[in-house]
Parts: sequence; structure tokens; C-alpha cells
Amino acid sequence: MKPTKTFTVSPELTAQAVGSGGLDVLATPALVTMIENTCYNYLEELLRAEETSVGIQIDLKHIYPSKIGSKIEVVLQEIKEDEKSISFEFEAFDGEQKIAFGTHRRAVVVSQKFLSKLL
Repeated sequence: MKPTKTFTVSPELTAQAVGSGGLDVLATPALVTMIENTCYNYLEELLRAEETSVGIQIDLKHIYPSKIGSKIEVVLQEIKEDEKSISFEFEAFDGEQKIAFGTHRRAVVVSQKFLSKLL
């Protein structure tokens, strides 16, 4: 079974509400958050207590609109790991309709070490 997570499009997640457009449809920035959250939650189950993951890259094709109330399912299709990061291929669906696809990469960091870099 592929890792998945389902979200509901609320009025706060529309393009008009977040300022990325003028319509009451799922905003691309909100979709990015859904994708990152799905990948983050997947990794949190696998990491040590002192580790977390941070998003470092996303390539997203948002190809179909979704209305308020829609249930968006993010499905992680493939997961690849290298020395410094973990890459995900994903698809997002509104019911049976594919609304987005792409890739997302996250770096695994030691939380305290990462926070020590703040200015």
C-alpha cells in the first residue's frame, strides 16, 4: 500500500484566500503544503527522535481545479533515498481526477544542529 493522506479543501485554502489568485479553488500553495505534510508525516515515523526533515525542493504540475469541500488525496508513488536527502514522486487526486503530480525532496537534519544555524 502506498503512503497516502487525505485533506479537505476549506475556504482558507483557496487561491483567493491565500492571495495566489482570484478564484475560490484550491490554491497551489495550499496543495504544496498538503504534499509536504504527507511526506513529512511519512518520514517522522522512520526518523530518530532527534531528527526531522525539511523540504528543500518541489516540482509540481497543478493541472486541474478543485472546489471548496473537495477531498484531496496525496499519494506517494515512489520514494528514493540518497546520502543527503529523500525524494518522493507523488500524485494528488480529487476523487478519481488526478489534479497534480511531481517530485518533492526533503533533507533529514538533526533538529538542534539545524536550529543552531538561525541568525
